[in-house]
Amino acid sequence: MSRPEPKSQPMPMERAILWNPPAAPGTTSPGGKSTSRSPYPIFFQQEAVIALQEHLKSSPTQAIFGFLIGDVYRDPENGALYTIIDKTLKLSQAIYGDKTEVVVSRLWDRMQEQLKKAAGTLLGWYHSHPGQGGFLTTHDVETHEKFFTEPWHVAILVAAEAGGVTGRFFRATQGNTDWHKTPLAFYELLQPDSIKPDGKKRSFITWRNYKPYGPTLTGPKPKSPEPPKPPPAPPPPEAEEEEKKPRQRPAAGDRGFRIMRSSPAEVGARLPAPPLPPSRLVPSGPLRGPPSGPRRTAAPAFRLLDEEEERRAAPAAKPKRRKRRGPWLKRLAILLVLAGVGAGGYWYLAIRNPTLLPGLLDRAKQLASRITKRSPAPPPAAPRRRTTAGSPPAAPPAAPPPAPPPAAARAPAPVPVPQPVVASPFARFDRLSDSLARAVRNFQDRAALFGSGRMDCGGLATGLVAVDNLWITYNTERRARLASFDPARVSRDQALWASVDSVSRRFDDSGCPRP
Repeated sequence: MSRPEPKSQPMPMERAILWNPPAAPGTTSPGGKSTSRSPYPIFFQQEAVIALQEHLKSSPTQAIFGFLIGDVYRDPENGALYTIIDKTLKLSQAIYGDKTEVVVSRLWDRMQEQLKKAAGTLLGWYHSHPGQGGFLTTHDVETHEKFFTEPWHVAILVAAEAGGVTGRFFRATQGNTDWHKTPLAFYELLQPDSIKPDGKKRSFITWRNYKPYGPTLTGPKPKSPEPPKPPPAPPPPEAEEEEKKPRQRPAAGDRGFRIMRSSPAEVGARLPAPPLPPSRLVPSGPLRGPPSGPRRTAAPAFRLLDEEEERRAAPAAKPKRRKRRGPWLKRLAILLVLAGVGAGGYWYLAIRNPTLLPGLLDRAKQLASRITKRSPAPPPAAPRRRTTAGSPPAAPPAAPPPAPPPAAARAPAPVPVPQPVVASPFARFDRLSDSLARAVRNFQDRAALFGSGRMDCGGLATGLVAVDNLWITYNTERRARLASFDPARVSRDQALWASVDSVSRRFDDSGCPRP
C-alpha cells in the first residue's frame, strides 16, 4: 500500500477539544501533557465518535471490530503532520475470542476495496473488550505491529469497566517497547452546531478516564418526554384486510462492512418548549364573570328652532384675508445689507489699502497695553532723624529688594510625572509566546538552508538550542498562568506545542548530532 501525500491544511485548533488520558501509575499529572507533543496529533471528528459509540451500543456483550478512515494533513505554517479521523468502517458481525490477527488477515482485502470506495486513508483500527481490562492484550499488540506499520496508525480500545465506559488511544513508536501501556491524548473535532454563541463547546466523548483541557463543556441535552399521542382512528375495512395479510420480508443484503458516518441531524437534542407566561395562560373551561347589563342606545340628536332662525338671519362673516408677507422678507433684507457692508469693507481694506488694516491692529494693541499697564508705586521715603552732638550718624536707608526676574528668565514649571501604567499579568507570557514563535520560524529558515546545502549542522543546532531555551522559559511562565487562560491563549498555546514538536522532529530527521 503506497504512502499517501499529506494534504495542506492548518490545524483546526479553534474548533477542537484536547482530551488528556489518565495519569501514569505513581504520578498526579495527566498523561496528555507529556504526549501532546508526540508526532501526528490525532483529531477525532464528532461524526466518527458517534458512529463508534453506536456500534458499541449494538453489541454490549460481544466484542466489536472496525477500521478508522480519514486523511493525513500538513500544517502549512509550521510543517507539522496530523491526522483527522472522520469515518469508521465497521464489521457487522460480532467477534468471538481475542484472535484479532485472524480477523484482520481474513478481512484485509475486503477492507482495501471498501477503502477505495470511501476515498480515504487507513488511519488505524478499533475494537472492544467486554468484561475485560482497558489495555491491549498480547494478541492485540501482535496484530497492530504486523498490519498497522505506518507511523500514524492508531488503535482504539473501548471497554466497559466499573463505573462506566472507557476508551484509549495507542500508537507504536520506535524505541518504545511499552507503547501499548501508554495511552495518547487526542483532539475531539467539533461540528459547527456544537460551538455555542457564548463560547461553550458541546462534547460527545463519554469515556470517564479522559479529562478535557479548555473552556467549559456541555454534554448532549436529554430529550424531553413527548406528550402522549391520541389513540389512532379505527382503520377502514379494506385496511384491516391488508393488515391481516402476511408481510413479505426484504431479502437479506451483504453482511460485510458498512461506512458509518452520522449526520448532525441525528445527534441534535430536542429542547423542551418554553413555558408560557401567566398572561398567556388560558383556562380550559368557559370564562365566567359578572353578567353584563343591557346596552343603552344613544339618545337621538335634537335642535332648537329659535336658534336655527337666528343663525339664518345673521349675515355671514367675511373671511379675513391672510397676509402673505412674513418675517422672512425682513431677514432677507438684513442679510443682503450685511453682505454688502462686508464686501465693501473687504474691498477697501484688503484690495485698495492692504497696509491699513495691520497698522490699525498694531495701534489698537499699543493702546490696550498702555491702558492695562500699571506704573510701579514709588517706595516710601524714610523718616528723617535729628542728630544731636555726640550721637552717631544715622544709618543709610536700606536698599530696595531686587526686582523679580522677567517672565522669560523664570524657571519653567515642573512637568507632571505621568502615573505608571499597571502592566497586564499576561504581558510576560505574551512576549515569551512571540519570542518562541520567532525562534521556531528562524529554525525553519535554517532548516531550509540546511536542506539546500548552504548551512552545516552547527548552524542548525544553534537554532534548535534557541528554541529549547525559550521553550523552558515559556513553559515555566505558562504553568503560572494556565488557570486563567482565555480561549485565544489556549489555542495559541496548543499551536506552539505542535510547532516546537515539529522543530524537534525536523532536527532528528536531519541526521545531525544533538548539541
